[in-house]
Amino acid sequence: MSPNRVSLVRCDGYGREVVHDAVEKSVDLLGGIGMFVAPGEKVLVKPNMLQPSPPERAVCTHPDILHAVCRILLDLGCKVTVADSPGAGSIYGPSQLSKGYDEVGYSDLAELGVTLNTDVSYVNVPNPSGRLIKMFPVIRPAVEADAIVVVSKLKTHMLTYLTAATKNIFGVVQGMDKATFHGRLPLEDDFSDMLVDLNELMRPRLQIVDAVMAMEGDGPYSGTPRRVNAIIAGPSYAHVDVVASKLIGAAPGNIPTIKAAVRRGVLDGPMDDIEVVGERLEDMAVPDFRPPATYNGKERTGRARLMERAASLMKAYALRPSIVSERCTGCGRCVRACPKHVISLRDGKARVHYNKCIRCYTCHEMCTSGAVELKRSAGGKIIGTLVERGNKTRSSK
Repeated sequence: MSPNRVSLVRCDGYGREVVHDAVEKSVDLLGGIGMFVAPGEKVLVKPNMLQPSPPERAVCTHPDILHAVCRILLDLGCKVTVADSPGAGSIYGPSQLSKGYDEVGYSDLAELGVTLNTDVSYVNVPNPSGRLIKMFPVIRPAVEADAIVVVSKLKTHMLTYLTAATKNIFGVVQGMDKATFHGRLPLEDDFSDMLVDLNELMRPRLQIVDAVMAMEGDGPYSGTPRRVNAIIAGPSYAHVDVVASKLIGAAPGNIPTIKAAVRRGVLDGPMDDIEVVGERLEDMAVPDFRPPATYNGKERTGRARLMERAASLMKAYALRPSIVSERCTGCGRCVRACPKHVISLRDGKARVHYNKCIRCYTCHEMCTSGAVELKRSAGGKIIGTLVERGNKTRSSK
């Protein structure tokens, strides 16, 4: 199966049978499920289960999509386990996982014969060929699986701009160690290189993206659901994400994870050479899909890149987390998630110590009450004006 082939199938809404037909079609367009797994294999199905949320929030992979993928694998004779290590601010324990399956709508998968993982142990897996990371702490069911099928959710992301196939594999890193990686790799390019390292280590065999109801704006948790009515599938995480980015009107060359894949040779040809089978991409595209606040939607010009690099070093230009006191419940999720431990609780409210904040936005990602907003400081606004002038000057030439 060529990694250049990506299927794009229309699916106008959720519902067990209509989704099953659409998912099955997306896989059949690639040659059928037998191209990726064999009867008797232990298959880990990896959804996006960022935070336990109802399906209508579009935070997690929709249960109907997951149900369809598991049915297709079971019908082939595979042994199927669903597993994820949710967001870094979550307590990663058996009871929390079981509760999460209930809240997201995955619990009835057990009736099909699917194992819902509650094993929170992990294995340090060597990665000698990694560019940045030479060892990953990987949840045990992912290590013990014969094959991994990633079933992601199409969403925006404040750090990587897009979360779909490439980013979703990060959930095989155990529990709070995800916060450690955010702390070690606060810059988007380094973080994206790490994600490519992890994908190349784990080698998922099939990618399926739930883009029936996506998330636009300030994802991956606090954005707005947006109907796209699509399912994307393919063997290559990078090629699938190129199609996903084009589907929502984002230039692939602006997406850090795609740029990392190009640097690493995972994408070794022109992005326009990807073979999209099924629906025509131009017929399905949503050009007014709203990007995250951290994304200007344009290619970086030379002057703007220079200004932004200088600004990031000063930490002035980057959006910084701002706590909305009246929304903060004092749950402590952001405190636990912060990789640099620069958030504390005072009088039951979160407080950010900005001098050591690395602007990784993990607190924004983990907050379930909408209490973390991203804003620029006064100095950042001034630099932002200069950056925008640089963009306009260059584009007018």
